Amino acid sequence: MLKAPHIAKKPMTQRRKSTPVTIVATNTPTASNMRRFDQSLPMTLLKAHEAVLRTFIPHLRAHDLSTQQWRVMRALAESESLDVSELASACSLLRPSVSRIVQNLEGREILRRQPCHRDSRRSLVSITPYGRRLIEEIAPESEARYQYIETQFGAENLAGLYELLNELIAALDSAAPPFGALDAEDL
Repeated sequence: MLKAPHIAKKPMTQRRKSTPVTIVATNTPTASNMRRFDQSLPMTLLKAHEAVLRTFIPHLRAHDLSTQQWRVMRALAESESLDVSELASACSLLRPSVSRIVQNLEGREILRRQPCHRDSRRSLVSITPYGRRLIEEIAPESEARYQYIETQFGAENLAGLYELLNELIAALDSAAPPFGALDAEDL
């Protein structure tokens, strides 16, 4: 494993494993007018997200990286440099979170931040040569994890899932209607 010179590693905190919870449907007035909890799109997407992350977390922890740090590194590996707002958007993370991640990875010499010559209020973040070597080291492990997912779920299913999720994103990409604009939403 590549080591940054003179950088002390802090151990990552351990996450508790979630335990499955069984929800029993009731006929209470509030529950009868709602779709079943196991048919909740946000919950199903969240559970799928957590299942995928459980596949990647072990190999990232072996390199003392969080999934969010890896996302930032991956986004920067595919561009010359980005400002923190662009990076937050690319990684679907909040700007304050990205600022903390950048500060951590900058301290570990994985990223560097430089002032933007065109706008002194902005700083541009880029990946260092050490960061690129670290990505090259981790990439085969990451691809092995993708291969595992493909083997478990099926290559055709995975391709279809990407397609459907991208269609869902495109369909919902505009601003959501304000509360009260949809039927059954009383103000």
